[in-house]
Amino acid sequence: MYSRAQQTAAPSSSSPSPGTSWSSSLPHLKSHQAQVSGCSRAPPRGSTTSFSVPASSTLSLLNVTEFSALLTFVSPSNRQTTVALWDLGSGSVSYHQVEETGIFQVLFSITQQDLLSKLMLFGSAATVDAVCHLNNWGRCSIPIHSLQAGLKNRQLDTVEFYLKSKENVLDPSEQPASSTLTESMSGALGDSLKGVQELCPALDLLCSAVRDSHSEAQSRQFSEQLLNITLNFVNTQIRSVLSNAHCTITHKPLYELVCGCSVFTYFILLINLLYRVYRRGPGSAELRDRSGSVPHQTEELHEEIPLVRQSILTNQIPRAQAVLRRRSQPEQRLSALRMEGLRQVFSCLQLRDLQTASTLLTNMVRIFNNCHEHRTVSVTLFCCALGLSELSSCDSAVLWNYLTALHDQRQVVQWIQNSNSDAPGWPELTPELVNNNTACSTYMRESILDLLARRGLFIPEELAVLEQLLWRLAQGGGVMAPSPPVPQYRSPLGLDLHSLFITFCLEHGLQYLLYSYLEHYRLTPRNCPLLSNQSLCVSHPWFEMLVKIQEITRDLSDPGLIFQAGLTSAQVLLPGSQASLSSLLLEGHSLLVLAAIMFAPGGIDQVLVQSEKSSRSERSLDPQLLKMALAPHPKLKAALFPAGPRGNSLPSDVSVYHLLQSLHPLDPSKLFGWQTANTLNSTETSELPHFSSPHLVNRFALVENLDFLYYLRHGRPSFAYATFLVQQMSSCSDVRLLQQVWQQVYRLALQLFNVPSVGSASVCFCELLGICSLKLRVDIRAMNIILQHWNQQNTDSSPAQHLHTLAEPGAAEELIGLMEAAVADGLEQKGVSRSSYEAALEWALPVQFCQIHNLTLSSVYPTHCASDGQFIHFLLFVQLHNFPPQQVRSLATQFGPALQAHLSLAFQDIQVYSQRSTGPEEQIGSLTNEEAPGNSAHPRELFQVLLRSQEEVVPPRYLLQEALVQHCPTLAVLAACHQGVELLSCLCVWVLTSVDDATVEEATTHLDEAPQHHDWTLHDLSIIWRTLLSRGHIRPLLRSFELFQRDCPLVLVLRMFELCCDYRNFSEAKAKLLDFQRTLIAVSPSCRHFKRDSPKKSHSLIFNISLIKPLLLHCLKNISTTFLSITFLDEEFQAAVDALQARGRYTQARQVALLAGLPVHRLLLSQLLQEVNSQKAKRQWKRLETRVTFWKRCHDQLTADCTDPESASQFFLSQAETRTTDRSEDQTELLDVQEHCLLLGLASHWLSQLSPTPVSTLESLEKKLWVSRVRQHILMVAMEKESVFNLPPPTVTSEMNTYEALMKEFSFSNISGLNTVTCLSLDGLPGPSEDQEELNVDPVLSSEERRVLALLIGQLLDEGGIHEASRACRYFCLYHPDVWVVLRCRGLASGELSPEPQEDASEAASVKGIKTTSFSSLSSFIMFPLPEDEVAICLQRLVDQCRHGGNYCKQVLSLYQLSKELQCSFSQICSEEPRSILEKLLLSDQPERFRKAQALIKAQGLSITTHTRQVYRPSEGRDTLMQLIKLCEDPNLVGVKLLENLNTVPLRDLSCIVELLIVTHDCFSLTCNMEGIVRVLQAARHLSHTYLAPGEHYSLLVRLLTGIGRYNEMTYIFDLLHQNHRFEMLLRKKMDTDRGQSSSLKTALLDYLKRCLPADSEKHNMVALCFSMRREIGENHEMAARTQLKIIESQDWVVTPDLKSLLVKVLGLLKDAAESYSKDSCVRQATRCVRTAKLVALQLHFLNQGSNLRLINLRPADLLNAVIALPRCYQVFVVSEAYSYSPDWAEILYQKVILNGDFVYLEELKRHRPLTSSLFEDIFKKLDGTPSKVTANVKRLLTHCDDVYSRYRLAYQQNLYDVTKAMLQDAKTSSYLNDRLAS
Repeated sequence: MYSRAQQTAAPSSSSPSPGTSWSSSLPHLKSHQAQVSGCSRAPPRGSTTSFSVPASSTLSLLNVTEFSALLTFVSPSNRQTTVALWDLGSGSVSYHQVEETGIFQVLFSITQQDLLSKLMLFGSAATVDAVCHLNNWGRCSIPIHSLQAGLKNRQLDTVEFYLKSKENVLDPSEQPASSTLTESMSGALGDSLKGVQELCPALDLLCSAVRDSHSEAQSRQFSEQLLNITLNFVNTQIRSVLSNAHCTITHKPLYELVCGCSVFTYFILLINLLYRVYRRGPGSAELRDRSGSVPHQTEELHEEIPLVRQSILTNQIPRAQAVLRRRSQPEQRLSALRMEGLRQVFSCLQLRDLQTASTLLTNMVRIFNNCHEHRTVSVTLFCCALGLSELSSCDSAVLWNYLTALHDQRQVVQWIQNSNSDAPGWPELTPELVNNNTACSTYMRESILDLLARRGLFIPEELAVLEQLLWRLAQGGGVMAPSPPVPQYRSPLGLDLHSLFITFCLEHGLQYLLYSYLEHYRLTPRNCPLLSNQSLCVSHPWFEMLVKIQEITRDLSDPGLIFQAGLTSAQVLLPGSQASLSSLLLEGHSLLVLAAIMFAPGGIDQVLVQSEKSSRSERSLDPQLLKMALAPHPKLKAALFPAGPRGNSLPSDVSVYHLLQSLHPLDPSKLFGWQTANTLNSTETSELPHFSSPHLVNRFALVENLDFLYYLRHGRPSFAYATFLVQQMSSCSDVRLLQQVWQQVYRLALQLFNVPSVGSASVCFCELLGICSLKLRVDIRAMNIILQHWNQQNTDSSPAQHLHTLAEPGAAEELIGLMEAAVADGLEQKGVSRSSYEAALEWALPVQFCQIHNLTLSSVYPTHCASDGQFIHFLLFVQLHNFPPQQVRSLATQFGPALQAHLSLAFQDIQVYSQRSTGPEEQIGSLTNEEAPGNSAHPRELFQVLLRSQEEVVPPRYLLQEALVQHCPTLAVLAACHQGVELLSCLCVWVLTSVDDATVEEATTHLDEAPQHHDWTLHDLSIIWRTLLSRGHIRPLLRSFELFQRDCPLVLVLRMFELCCDYRNFSEAKAKLLDFQRTLIAVSPSCRHFKRDSPKKSHSLIFNISLIKPLLLHCLKNISTTFLSITFLDEEFQAAVDALQARGRYTQARQVALLAGLPVHRLLLSQLLQEVNSQKAKRQWKRLETRVTFWKRCHDQLTADCTDPESASQFFLSQAETRTTDRSEDQTELLDVQEHCLLLGLASHWLSQLSPTPVSTLESLEKKLWVSRVRQHILMVAMEKESVFNLPPPTVTSEMNTYEALMKEFSFSNISGLNTVTCLSLDGLPGPSEDQEELNVDPVLSSEERRVLALLIGQLLDEGGIHEASRACRYFCLYHPDVWVVLRCRGLASGELSPEPQEDASEAASVKGIKTTSFSSLSSFIMFPLPEDEVAICLQRLVDQCRHGGNYCKQVLSLYQLSKELQCSFSQICSEEPRSILEKLLLSDQPERFRKAQALIKAQGLSITTHTRQVYRPSEGRDTLMQLIKLCEDPNLVGVKLLENLNTVPLRDLSCIVELLIVTHDCFSLTCNMEGIVRVLQAARHLSHTYLAPGEHYSLLVRLLTGIGRYNEMTYIFDLLHQNHRFEMLLRKKMDTDRGQSSSLKTALLDYLKRCLPADSEKHNMVALCFSMRREIGENHEMAARTQLKIIESQDWVVTPDLKSLLVKVLGLLKDAAESYSKDSCVRQATRCVRTAKLVALQLHFLNQGSNLRLINLRPADLLNAVIALPRCYQVFVVSEAYSYSPDWAEILYQKVILNGDFVYLEELKRHRPLTSSLFEDIFKKLDGTPSKVTANVKRLLTHCDDVYSRYRLAYQQNLYDVTKAMLQDAKTSSYLNDRLAS
C-alpha cells in the first residue's frame, strides 16, 4: 500500500524528496509529519498490510493516530465508497463498502446494541427510535440501566421503548433484528428462557418503582400510568404465547414456555395486588416479595355468595381460576369467567343494584383492560339493561365519568344536545358535573367545553378566570352574540359580564373592540352603571370621550349630547385642556367655544344666564372673558353683547347668520338650514349639501354613461359585466358582438398590462362572458416578464413601442426573442440550472406564447437539454408541449452520438396522437410521426387503440370497429368491460373475429354496409349461428356464449351439439337437452330471457321464441334422426287442437294450444261463432238488452286473450253483414238496425288499433253507420206515428242504458285517426250552392233521409261533435249551415280565415242590434268586455246566427278573447287542457283574473278543487288565497278535505300543519260551517298543548292564533305564552291591519290582561307600546309616578340616597308620561305631568344643594310656608302650578322684600307679572307693628309702584313724609299730585 501510495503521489518523479510524507500527494489535502508519541502502538520501523479494493477506486481520505489508521477510497461518480480501519496494534483491517447514495457514518469497534444503549443513556427514546427507523433495524434489547435512568427521571417514553424492545421474547414467529450480532452469546438455556430471566429484574424494578412512587402524593399519577403500562406488557406476552401455541412445540422446548408463563403469571398476581393497594389506599395490605408465596384463601369465601362474583368483587380472579381449575369447572377459562361476570352485572342492573354493578364492571375493566371487546360488551349491557329512558335514574356523575373515560363521543354529544330539551332518557347535565367528573383526553375535553359553550353552559373553573371565559366564548360563538352569552354571570366582586369586559378592554387598551362591543349591546350609562364611573373616566380619558360620542347616536334629536361630547373630546385631544368652556377660552380656542355653544341647551343666552347664577358648572362662561376672546371679531361681539343695558333694550335683530351674509362660501340663505335660529334660510331642505344631493346633481353635475371598459380600467369586473349585459346584450345578442368585445378587452389589457388590477379584471370579465382567457393571460404575463427584465437592465429605450402593439402583425416574432432573453436572464439570476426541471417550468411560458400566436416553438430549453445530455428532461418537455416531430428530430441531432442514436431509434416508429383542443383557439399539434398511408386511421398497437378509444364519444363502439378491422377478439372482450354496453354486439364481433375470413364473409353477406359500421341484432346472430353450425364451428359459438352470456339457455344447446358432433356422447347430450327443456318451461311462454351479469348491474336480452326456434331446428337437423322435428310436433299439436275443437271441448283445446305455443285467437273466434248461432235460436235474442250484453261479452273475451285486432274486426264485420233481411215488422227491423250500428262501432274500435290506421276503411264504416242511424230515426218516427206504445220503454238515465253507453264508448269521435285538422277546415265542405248534380255524386240518401241526416247533425253539433258532423257532411255532400258557421268561427279565431267586410250598413246595424240584445244571454260564457277588433265582432255575429252548436261557438269566442289576454295564439290555447288554461290565467298578473277564471270555469265546466295548491303563490298574501278558495264550487268541501288529510303531514313539519289549519278555518268561515270551525279549534288546541308548546315552537303558536283570529276561543295560547315567558312574541308579530286583526288582537290582549293578569303592569305597557296606545302608556307611567310619590309620602322625610333615586325615577316616569300624552294630543294630561315633573325636578335641585325643604306631597295648609321658604320667584310659580295654588303674593313680598330686603326677588317677579296698586295696598296693610329698621326697604319698595297717587297715599299713610315731600317737589309728579289732591 505504501508503494502504491507513492506511485499515486508522484507519478512523474523517480524518488520522493526527503522530508516529504507519502500522503502529501493526496488531492485537496494538506499533510504534515506528526511527532512520534511514546504510546503509539505502531512498530518503530513501520508496518505494512494489504487488502483489496475495487480497481477504479482512488484514495481520498487518510486519518492516522497512534493506535489506528482510517482510509477512504472512492470510485468515479461516487458509486462505491470503501472505508477501512487498520488497527496498528493487532494488525487487523476492518472495512465497509457503501453502495448506496446518502449520508452515512461508519462506526468500527462498536456493536449495534452498544450504540443504542449509549444513545439511550445520553439521548432519549425518541432518538433511539429514529435511528432504528432510519437504518431499518428491528426492536433491539435496551440495557436495564437505561430503564433505571428513565424511571428515575419519570420518562414514560423510555419505559415504553424498553418494553417494546422486549415484547417478542416468547414469540417464536419473530426474531430480534440484532440476532446476527448476538449469536455468540447463546448459553445453555434457550434464547427465550434467557430473555424471560433477563426480564425479571426489569419487572421487579417496575413494580418497586410503582410502590415507591405511589407513596408520594405528587407521583401517584405517574404510578398509575406505569402500572397500566406494565400490566399491558405482561398480558401481551402471555397472549402472544397462547396465540402462537401451534408453533410453540416446533420452535422451543416446552419447559421454556412453561417457565416463562409461570413467571409472567406471578407478575400478574403481583400487579393485581398493587392495583388493590392503589385503589384502597396505602396501608391496607402488605406487598410480598417475589420469593414469598401467595396463600390460597379462595376456599374461605362464603358459600352463599357465588364464587365468580365474590372473586371479581375482591379482585382475586386468578385465585378463583385456580380453584375452578381444580374443580374442573368451565369457568376456569378467562372468556367463560368474563361472560359469567357480565351475567352477574346484568342481574345487578335488573335489581337496580347500581353500586355492585359498577364495582363489578370497574374490577373487570381493570383485569380485562387489554380487551376492547369487553368495553363494548359492558357498555352494551349497561345500555340494554337500563335503556335510554331509564338513564335519568343513574348517577349523572358516574355516567359522565364512565362515558368520558371511554371517549364515547357519540353518547356524550347526544347527552349534551338533549340537556336543554325535554327529551327523556338523559339525566341533568350541570357545569359542576362536567368540571369535576370529566376523565377524557384534553382534546375531547376541549371539544366538550366548546359544545357546552354554544349551549350557554360554562364550568366554574372557566367562569372564575375572565381570560379563560373569553377564550371559551370565542370558541362557542363569540363575545358579541345576538343575545348575552352568560346573562346571569356575576364575578366575585359582583360585576356582570359587560362590566368585566369593559374593564378588560380598558386595561389592555382595546379601544376599537370596546367601541364595537358597546355598539353591539347598545350599552349606555343608563343600562350599564360602569360607563358613568368617574374613576375610570379619570384614569382613561378616552373612555369618557368614547361613551359621550356613542351617546350622540342614541338620541339624534338632543343637541346637548353633542355639546357634552365636544367638551370631552377637547379635554382628550387638546393637551392640558379641561372639560369646560372657560378653560377652552383661556387657552385661546374661542371659535371652538362658539361652535360648542351652538349645541348647548338654550344656546348662548342660556349659557350666559347660567354663568351669572353659577360659575362652577362646565357650561359656565364668564361674559367678560368671552368679550375679550371676541375682540378680533368686533361685529360678532357687538351682536352678542349689545351696547345698551341687558334686558332693558329691545332684543337685537342681528344674528350670527346676518354677519355671514357677506361670506359667499357660507351663505346662510343656503346653509345651516337645520338651525332653527337661522331666519335667513330660503331652501326647502334642511340637509347638509353634499356631492350626491339629487338637486345639486341635476343642476350642476356632468353626467356620463360609463361603459364596461371604464369599469375594467378601474378593476371592477362584476360592474363591467353588469353594464355590458344592460347596455350591449339587451339590444343585440349577436355572436359577432362578443368577438368585438373580446378585441376591445384584449386591446385594453395589453395597453395596461403592467397594472395588475386591469389584467385581473379583464380575465375575470372574459370568463364571465364564456370566452377563454388563456391568450390574454399568457400575453400579459409575457409582457410583464419582458418589462421586468428591461427594468433590471436599466435600458434607456421605452418598452411601450413593442409591448403595447402585440396585436399588430409581426410584433409577436419580435417579442418572443425578448421573452427568451428575459427568461434566460431570470434563470441565471436565480442560479437555476439551465437544463433542470425548474428551468422547464419557466420555459413553458415562451412555448405557450408561440403556440397561441402560431409561431415556431421556442427551442432554447430543448437545446440546453441536448447540450447537457439531459435526454429525460428533453423528452418530457417536447412531449408535454406537443413539439412537431420535424423540430424534435432536428433538436435531437444536438445530443452526443450515443444518445442521438438511441433517440433516433426511439423516434423511428413512435405514434403519439394530438390531444383535442379545449380552448377557443386551436392548439398546435403534438409530437406525431408521419404514418404510412392506409394505416392512418387504425393504430397498430393495443394500447394505442385503447388510448384512442378514450377520445371517442362511445369508446365500446370504437373498440368493436377496431376488433373487426384488425381481427382482434381481445378488443371485443375489452369493449364488454364498459358500463352499459350492449353485450349482443360484443358477442357477434367476438365470433366473427374468431373464425376465418370465408366464414365471416358468408355470415355477413346479408349486410348492406361494412361489418364495422353495423348495429348487430338478434337476426344477425341467428344468421351467424346457422353459418357457423353449417361449417362445423361449434367451439367459437360455445366460447362466445360462455364469455358474454353464460346464463343463456342456448349454452346447453351448444354443449349438447358439441357432445353429439365432437365427442359422440349421446347420453350426456340427451341430459343437456332435457336441461334445456326444463329451462324453457321455467321461463315465461311469451318470451325467453337472455341474461348476462355485468360488474355492477344485471341486464337482460329478450329472445322471441320465433327467433330461437329456427336456431333449434338447424341444430336438430344435424343431430341424430331420433330427435323429433319441431315442425312435426307443431303439426301434431294443431291436429289435436282441431279434434278437440270439433268436439266442442274448447277449454281443453285452449290448454293444449297454450302448452304447444300455438295461436289461440282462431279457437276463440270459432267458439264465439258457435255461441252466436246458439243465441240466435233463443227467444231472448229479440230483446236489445240480450244482444248488447252478448256482444259486450264477446268484446271483453277478445280483449282478455289479446286477439289480433284484424281478426277481431273481421269477426264483428262478418256479423254485421249477416243480419236478417226480413223487414216485415218495424220493431224487428229497428232491433236489427240498432245491432248493426253497435257491430259497426265494435269493428271500427278494433280497426283503430291497427298500425297504420286504415283511415279509408274506417270512413266507409262510418258512412254505413250514418245510413243505419238515419234508418233507425225514420223507423222510430214511423212507429211513434202508429202508436206511442210501440216504442221501447225509455231508461231513466243515459247511464242505465247499456246500448247508449256502448255507442258512446265505441263512437267514431273517439278515434284520433279520423279527428284530423282537415275536418275543422272549410276546404272540401259542401257549400250552399253545391248539390249532388253539380258534384256528380250518386244519391245515397233520399230527400227525406237527407232531412233526417241534417237533423241528426244538428243534434251532434249541440253535443259538441264537430269533427264527426264535418265528416258526415263531406260523406253525403250535405250543406249544413250550422256546420259552416261553426267551422268558420274556428277558422276566424285561429287566423286561418280573415273577417269579411260587411255588405252594407243596414246589415251592420242589424248585427249590432242583435249583439246588443244577445250579450246578456252570453254573459255567463263570455268572460271579458268585447274588444273592438274585427275578428271578435265577426265571431259574435256568427254566435248570434248559429242555431245548433252555439255552445261551441261561444267557447271559441271566449278562448279567443282569453288568448288575447294571455298573449298567446288561439291554436296553442286550444291544444292545451282546460285545466292548464285555467292555471295560466290564475298565475297571470291581471287584476281581474279571478273573475275571468270564474267565467271560464262556468263555460268549460271545470273544477279547481284539487288544483288550488298548484296556482297559489304564498307571496301574494291571504286575500289572494281567499279569492282562490271562492273559485271552488264548495269551499266547505276544500276545508273538509284539508282536515281529513291533516294526519298525512309528518309531525316534523309542524309549520305546514299550522298553515293547513288556518286555511281550513278560512274555508269553513266562508260557508259559516260552525261544525267545521269547532273541529278546527279542537285540532288547534290539541296541536298547541301536545306538540307546539312542549316543543317550544312559540312562533308557530303565535302564527296559529293570529291566523285563525278567534282570540276569545283561543285564550289558552295566551296562557301558554305567559307560562313559558314568551308573551312578548305576540307583540313582535306584524299584523295585517287591512283585516282588522290588529285592533281585535289589541282588544283581546287588553281583555286578557284585565281578567287574568291585572297586576302585571309590565305586560300592559308592552301591549300599549306595541299597538301605539300612547294614552294608556301615559296613564301607566303617571300611575307609576303617583305610586312612588305615595310611597315617599308614607315614609318619614329623611334625605337619603334612596330618596334621591326614587325622585329621579319619578321624574323620568313623568317625562315619559307627558311625552306619551302629547303624542296622543292629550294636552291637559300632558300639562299636568309637566307641572308635576317641574315640581319633582325642583325638589331634586334642593336636595342636591343640601337643603331639607320639602316640596312634594304638601297639604294645602303647608303650601304658604313652603312658598315663603323658596329663594327664587320662578320656584314659587313651579309650586303653584303643580298644586293649582294661587299664592298670597302680598305675604310673600312682605316676608321677602320688606323684612329680608330681597329686591332681586322683586325684580324677578316683575318680569313674570305686573305689580298692581292693590298688591302694594295688601303689602302695606301688613306693616303694622313692623320694626323701624325695615323703613328703608319700605321706601325702596314704593319706588317700584307705577301708580303715582297710590305711591303718595301709601307713603303718607306710613308717615313717610320725606317721600311725599320729594314727590311734591319732583317736577314729574308734582303737577299730577296737586291736581289729584285738589280734587
